[in-house]
Amino acid sequence: MTDQQISTLINVLRFTKQITPLQKDILDTWDELQKKPLDTDSAHKQITSNNFSHPDIFMAISSMPGVVQKNAADLTQDDMIFTLRHQLDGLAAKEMEAHVNGYFG
Repeated sequence: MTDQQISTLINVLRFTKQITPLQKDILDTWDELQKKPLDTDSAHKQITSNNFSHPDIFMAISSMPGVVQKNAADLTQDDMIFTLRHQLDGLAAKEMEAHVNGYFG
């Protein structure tokens, strides 16, 4: 998804009265990416939470060319930003698919 599409989705979700767990994951992941400087402990927790809640996205990112699994201690800030951004793209795609299929949580 483009940055503009992600921003639009975030703005819509911020005004949604009741959000689904997927929508919460989208907002939480977005919030992590907005932190300057990156809070590595918080980012790692969000990455782990997303990996647990969305194993399909974890597998898609893990199978990308050039992606190497690392121990938490070996992750750089760039690794975390890369992962969070791709998780956000995957989460947003799932949300858009739900709307296309008629679910408006």
